[in-house]
Amino acid sequence: MTGAPAAPVALSRSRGVLHALLDAPGRRNAVTPDLLDALHAAVDTAEADPGCRVLVLSARGEHFCAGTDLTAPVPEPAAGPAAGPAAGPEAELPYWTLLDRLTRTPVVTVALVEGRATAGGVGLAAACDLVLAGPGARFRLTEALVGLVPAMALPFVARRTGEQRAFTATLLAEDLDAPAAVAAGLADLHAGEPAQALRRTLVALSRVDRSTAGALKTYRSRLFPRDARLGQDAGRVFLDRLTDPAVQPLLDRIPTPERAV
Repeated sequence: MTGAPAAPVALSRSRGVLHALLDAPGRRNAVTPDLLDALHAAVDTAEADPGCRVLVLSARGEHFCAGTDLTAPVPEPAAGPAAGPAAGPEAELPYWTLLDRLTRTPVVTVALVEGRATAGGVGLAAACDLVLAGPGARFRLTEALVGLVPAMALPFVARRTGEQRAFTATLLAEDLDAPAAVAAGLADLHAGEPAQALRRTLVALSRVDRSTAGALKTYRSRLFPRDARLGQDAGRVFLDRLTDPAVQPLLDRIPTPERAV
């Protein structure tokens, strides 16, 4: 008898911290509907626990996250509050709503990147409050190579690196190692010993209570607001390119096992 598929995210707890391990290395931890649901659930779990101050995202295997799984059906707009009264073409896509939640949740979000973050995986890391990069970390926005626009990831990358640096990294599909990612502002710390760096970071974060961190994040969002319709616009741009017949020959060049951007 075949068992149930393994969960794409494994949760564990330590004092005041929820660890969410992307645990689908055979799929390069690609962004799938199941992964998005699991990460939304992880944020729910962290927010529901008043003792939880930090949510740490990490990954098993050589890839932190390989981006959107292109073998999955075309993503549909999210239902629920973020989608407005009726989900439709103008609603936000689930990937955007996750990244937006990571920036707005009162829990501090930390990405521990020890492998490759590619395309949408870069956006996942960039949306976190802190990004720690291990010696094997690589960051690369590859969408333009296959005719796509990283419309949903780019705002979260640009808020870290600045507009022109994010544009250049996208246009040239730059492959940034950990020191280069720190220099660009995409990562906050390059650590030769990632586990030790994470422990030091968590100790530092333990000195700031959750309400203060939440207030700081709320004020940041007011100080540097995003256009309220940006998520809807980003989803439309991504889907327009994804479904454009002229783009399909470029997408078809990607080997099936690697069809993620």
